[in-house]
Amino acid sequence: MEKIKIGRVVEIEGLNIIIEINEKEISEKINFKVGNQVTPVLINKLISIALLNGKELIGKIEKIVENNRFYTEENFKKQDNKICVFASLIGIYDYYTKKFDEGINNFPFINSEVYSISSEIKKNIMSISSEYKLKIGKSFNDNAVEIFANPDILFGKHLGVFGNTGTGKSCTVTSIIQGLKDRLTDEEENLVKTSPKIIIFDSNNEYSNAFENTELKFLKIKKENLKLPHNKLSYIEYYKLFGASQGVQVPILKESLQKNKKSKNDKYSFSDIKGEIDKIIEENSKELDRNNKVVRGNFSYNQWKNWLNPLLNRIEMLEQNEELKLIIDYNEETKNTVEKIKNDKENNIFIIELDFDKEELDIIMFIFSKLLYNECKNENIVLVLEEAHRYINEEDIGEYKLGNYYIQKIAREGRKFGISLIISSQRPSELSKSVVSQCNSFIIHRLTNKNDYEFIYRILSNHSKGYLNLLSGLEKQHALVCGEAFGFTDIVKIETANPTPKSEDPKMIKKWINNLVNKN
Repeated sequence: MEKIKIGRVVEIEGLNIIIEINEKEISEKINFKVGNQVTPVLINKLISIALLNGKELIGKIEKIVENNRFYTEENFKKQDNKICVFASLIGIYDYYTKKFDEGINNFPFINSEVYSISSEIKKNIMSISSEYKLKIGKSFNDNAVEIFANPDILFGKHLGVFGNTGTGKSCTVTSIIQGLKDRLTDEEENLVKTSPKIIIFDSNNEYSNAFENTELKFLKIKKENLKLPHNKLSYIEYYKLFGASQGVQVPILKESLQKNKKSKNDKYSFSDIKGEIDKIIEENSKELDRNNKVVRGNFSYNQWKNWLNPLLNRIEMLEQNEELKLIIDYNEETKNTVEKIKNDKENNIFIIELDFDKEELDIIMFIFSKLLYNECKNENIVLVLEEAHRYINEEDIGEYKLGNYYIQKIAREGRKFGISLIISSQRPSELSKSVVSQCNSFIIHRLTNKNDYEFIYRILSNHSKGYLNLLSGLEKQHALVCGEAFGFTDIVKIETANPTPKSEDPKMIKKWINNLVNKN
């Protein structure tokens, strides 16, 4: 789209201006958007105003109204064919350097001419300065403008992907990962080949076919094959896992662990921990006299047992959960999953099935994220948390607090050690605030919940807040991109994932028709 004159400035108030446009001029010079036609006079479009120093003020259209609404027949003569555009000034573009700087240090005059910006200028505004770039999609308002992200920031720091169910979050995550093989380029636009290592926590079994027949090699890890031995935990982490209380339980548990570590060389199971506690109770409930005869101790066996029963019951519950026990209890013959991922030189994507109830998931997240944090520093691993509100939920931190601990630690410190997060959720307002606050970039699909709106409003920069009103109307596959990884905030049609994850809407009627056929 070429640069077109669209009107003149008639009012200036701070960073907000009003532009008057003659409807006749628009009909003669500008094609309104019909089908694939493009017009510069649309909500969210960028406009420019020339300054005396060879630079241009850049603004963003916020509102379009008919000018007649400001007049009454009693007081003013009605003016026909007038449209007013409300815009906010967002920065200054330099034609010579082709650089855009956010912020305003100059203002237009009344009657200054206002122009649409060309596709070339928008490309420069949306451009990124980085050694490599990853194509994300195309600008919704100008298909000639491709939108890129700085991949070192997108994957090296933390990314939030938010949106209602069915808006395309999983396809977006898949698209940017697939882009590492077919859309990653250097500064000369040469295709760059990489061998990434990405772990996906797949809560809904969506990603099993998302990387088939692509250059990205993947390994699906079913929950029965997940191995996260608890004997890698520290004393304090065992206290958290078993809910040990201060006073009696913590010192007895510590003594049991110390004895197991010494006698079994760190190769001990839940039953070993429980067995040592029983032995300690026996020892503590008896006492020897001068002649080495056993006499009653200060506290009876039953007293010790009553004090330690909650701890023993917690260990026994974990031991009796056969599914969970197979995952987290020590098995000498099996390497832990995190270690296998770390040493895997063949696969790029590791899809971990997470079909667990809330308490089990809390424990698994705790041990997995601890192992990841401890064993995979400087490995440049990306952890994708699908349906992240299930395990880093702000409201659940009190009751289900284990899984949050190391995820928060990775969010705060992980990027320094080569561990980064992609947080995908349909309920961003419910996520742990300390985790989301560490995200540097966001891809936001359609949102309609009031709490989510308020949450997104707080994380958007000032010049991006005007986009908030557009979120509820975004089409599927379209999203607002903003943050450090992107040149500038914009609505983008995300590059199509191929193949896509299994996240289609349910086919209810077809299923019911089949049910009827089967009955007959």
